[in-house]
Amino acid sequence: MSAVGALRHRLIHETPVATPDGLGGAGVVFVAVDQLWGAIRSEAAPAEIADRPGAVLTHRVTLRAPAAVKPGDRLRLGARVLLVETVSDPDGRGRRLACRCREETP
Repeated sequence: MSAVGALRHRLIHETPVATPDGLGGAGVVFVAVDQLWGAIRSEAAPAEIADRPGAVLTHRVTLRAPAAVKPGDRLRLGARVLLVETVSDPDGRGRRLACRCREETP
């Protein structure tokens, strides 16, 4: 995906922040950090769900770099939430980031 026009999805980059729960523990909330343009390609990965064969919807998201996206962050596309599992620089030039994401369902 090298064409700039392919980066047509506006994504909200969210990062986890620990917040004290008042009882000595901490909870995690996600805070919006940035808006990024990206290209999304969906893939289905086989998985076993509740001891039955199924599939998990994964996505390969290409972002324009520099973006401070790291594993554990989320990308939000409207009501859809994509959990970032891996981040790489496919050509080593620092122009694009390739993220493998798993879609979370509420």
